[in-house]
Amino acid sequence: MAGIVYVYGVLPAEDRPRVEAAGVEGAEVGTVEHAGVAALVSPVRGSALVAAREVRAHWSVLGEASKRATVLPLRFGTVFGGEDAVRERLLAANVERLAGLLRDVAGCVQLTVKGEYDEERLLRDVVRDSSSVAALRERLQKVPEAAGYYDRIRLGELVAGEVARRREEDTRMALERLEPLASAAREEQPTQPNQAFNLAFLVKRDGENAFTKGVSELGEDLAGRVEIRYVGPLPPYSFADADMSAGSAAWA
Repeated sequence: MAGIVYVYGVLPAEDRPRVEAAGVEGAEVGTVEHAGVAALVSPVRGSALVAAREVRAHWSVLGEASKRATVLPLRFGTVFGGEDAVRERLLAANVERLAGLLRDVAGCVQLTVKGEYDEERLLRDVVRDSSSVAALRERLQKVPEAAGYYDRIRLGELVAGEVARRREEDTRMALERLEPLASAAREEQPTQPNQAFNLAFLVKRDGENAFTKGVSELGEDLAGRVEIRYVGPLPPYSFADADMSAGSAAWA
């Protein structure tokens, strides 16, 4: 495969699946191997890969491959100058680290659990449960807007503090309930202001049903206050953040 080569991820060479999904730019996906590890690759013309279609292709290839094998995903847009560069700069240069990561996540998938607050319910609960917020809010209702400028800032700070406290409590609760059902867990940064938690779990394939049951029970306990979004199974994006050596690709 000459020219620019796009790389999707790395997997054990013995498990390399045939990927039917089209790669970026509609290309056929193949593999480059070295010392028991393999990279999923396809040729590209070298144009900027920014279209939403190409992002979907990247995810589609990884999703299909991960159904049959353990895959360490690479960041969208990772390219090398030919198969030899993939073999030497990615695989050979990092073979021990790659093999170790693959052992760590062998037989596992990522399951992501996100919780989103009902914003109106959240604010009502904050006012109800925080005497300082309720008192300041009541005071502001009795003064002209201009006169209450600094108190409004203070009210915003108090509410933000209460929301942060609730987010911390709900995150801890979710982890306490679900982490025992997983091999590993990771807390991700919230992606939305009303997000209660954003958690990634590394789960053995044969443990998916038990984990899913745990998520369902958590959702029932939080019903009306937090809406659960459950995503997966996915390749272990949050657990494959290896620090590769200089000049090689970055992990997703």
